[in-house]
Amino acid sequence: LVSLGFVLISGSIIRSLLKRIERRSADLAQANAEIEERNHSLEEAQKIVRAHNEMLEAELATASSMQMKLMPDESPTLPGFSISGHCRPATQVGGDFFQYYPRPDGRLSVAMADVTGHGMEAAIPTVLFSGMLDNQMENTFPPEDLFGRLNRSLVRNLDRRTFVCFSLGELDPLTRRMRLVNGGCPYPYHYQAATGKTRELTLGALPLGLRAECEYDGLDCQLDVGDRVVFCSDGIIEAMDDDGQL
Repeated sequence: LVSLGFVLISGSIIRSLLKRIERRSADLAQANAEIEERNHSLEEAQKIVRAHNEMLEAELATASSMQMKLMPDESPTLPGFSISGHCRPATQVGGDFFQYYPRPDGRLSVAMADVTGHGMEAAIPTVLFSGMLDNQMENTFPPEDLFGRLNRSLVRNLDRRTFVCFSLGELDPLTRRMRLVNGGCPYPYHYQAATGKTRELTLGALPLGLRAECEYDGLDCQLDVGDRVVFCSDGIIEAMDDDGQL
């Protein structure tokens, strides 16, 4: 009788343990199913994110290609002068561009623009301003008048959060004189070979697109043999070194 009672008690304990194991196995199976479902949902979400990123990268690549097409493929040839330019966006797409415009009377206009914003935010206003500039450069307005016309057009067509820093130099190869107008860009630098000194051509006004009534003045810069004039956007003067210093 004693032995039989022991067997019955042991069997009861085993059945209880088996039921617990079954319940825990069922709970574990349910948990695994939920994890698999979540993993599947996560994979689907990751696919959506990847597809979105790929689409965004494609759009940025297209915008970058458009930005590069706004700039010249080669430097112009002007007797007695060497002219070159380069633009490297800080991100895949930026708002900077430059262009050369040969004038009917033999002069050459060098234009540089910096549209506010980065990435796609700057892409559309940059293309818009480039088109405006191309159209206006078909005329023979003095640089100061050109700035006024562009400024008023931008005030009409852009929102107040968007504006354009713009600088232009019109070079006469016969007199070796450059007429400069600047609206919001860093001052151009003039290196004078005769003295070995560099000076800022301190001519400034508000960027284009802020105030319709803004007026723009110009100054003349005489270029002797060996002199250099450098135009740059704020990406140059605000560049940081490896230590985070300007």
